[in-house]
Amino acid sequence: MTERAPLIAVVPAAGVGSRMKADRPKQYLPLTEGGEPMLVLTVRALFSHPLVDRVYVAVSPEDPYADALDLGDAVVLRTGGATRADTVLNTLRAVENDWPETTLAMVHDAARPLLSHEDLDSLVATVDRVLREGTAEGAVLAMPVADTVKRADEHGLIAEDVSRDRLWRIATPQLFALRQLARAIADTPDVTDESSAIRAQGGRVALVPCAPLTFKITEPADRALARQLLQRKDTTMDLRVGLGYDSHRLVEGRPLIMGGIRIEHTLGLDGHSDADVLLHAITDALLGAANMGNIGLLFPDTAAEFKDADSAVLLREAWSRIAAKGWQINNLDCVIVAERPKLNPHLPAMTARIAEILGIDVDRVSVKPKTNEKLGFEGEQKGISARVVALLTRD
Repeated sequence: MTERAPLIAVVPAAGVGSRMKADRPKQYLPLTEGGEPMLVLTVRALFSHPLVDRVYVAVSPEDPYADALDLGDAVVLRTGGATRADTVLNTLRAVENDWPETTLAMVHDAARPLLSHEDLDSLVATVDRVLREGTAEGAVLAMPVADTVKRADEHGLIAEDVSRDRLWRIATPQLFALRQLARAIADTPDVTDESSAIRAQGGRVALVPCAPLTFKITEPADRALARQLLQRKDTTMDLRVGLGYDSHRLVEGRPLIMGGIRIEHTLGLDGHSDADVLLHAITDALLGAANMGNIGLLFPDTAAEFKDADSAVLLREAWSRIAAKGWQINNLDCVIVAERPKLNPHLPAMTARIAEILGIDVDRVSVKPKTNEKLGFEGEQKGISARVVALLTRD
């Protein structure tokens, strides 16, 4: 297997961000409720990708803010220059001898803290592909232009329409071979981004579509939007879906226990416990959603203590363990497949009992009986099966 190329990230953070009209460079302005600055969030987003080996933060030599920040394992270099190109080139030159010839370098704006893990995945995968194929020298994140575009004259009046066909808004990171990028910037120091330097040397650059959230914070309105998005992200719930299934054969001489209630019938379900097929399926659905095993692991049918056990007790015990991890039940959707007996008259009692066992509102429990139109073991009245989908949430 081919050894992967090392991957470093450079964050040019030597600018003053004058359009923000703040008392300090914009990269040091707080964005979260806890006061974390933009630069901290940007560095954290880069480190979130497992293939990023090192993050270098390039600040101006006289920067009074950077040393006070918690930037984790990032290396702060005072390599800032008069322009972005100067800063990037100074940083690449400062570190290139520490890395092999094959090293890749991604350059990412300090003012793009909402970079997603998914966009980084796409960028790295694209660069890996185009370099193997020889179709491009690197890639950049970008967004296709969706708005109508006009060109203005010197008086601020519309001078002409510009077709948005194949127009893209270039974002960051921009990812290329470290030494190739350094040479390209050195030869074309007046460029405003890395892709322009590569292209000026005859290189090809692939576009990788990214989420609109990867926008650059430039003005106060951008900062306000970023703060709202980060606050919403912090309050997003973790959602998990679990699927449960169980089946038992019908036999004589056993009571029919289903959904935690006893139902009068000539046959009952056979099993080590009370064989409540519906509660067993609910237990497995909840355990599956929480990634906590299955009912057979928690309550094995080889254990004497569970012989003829009340499945409601088993479900309550399983749920207590799941709830201890912070999970809550959003809803349960249950299907019972049985030819006989008719179950619709028993649904209110079943849903009420399930809600009681789990300590949730009854309107979060749906139970739907189905026949199998005389097909399969259910249709032949040899057994009953149940399927359950559970949705868990966690703050």
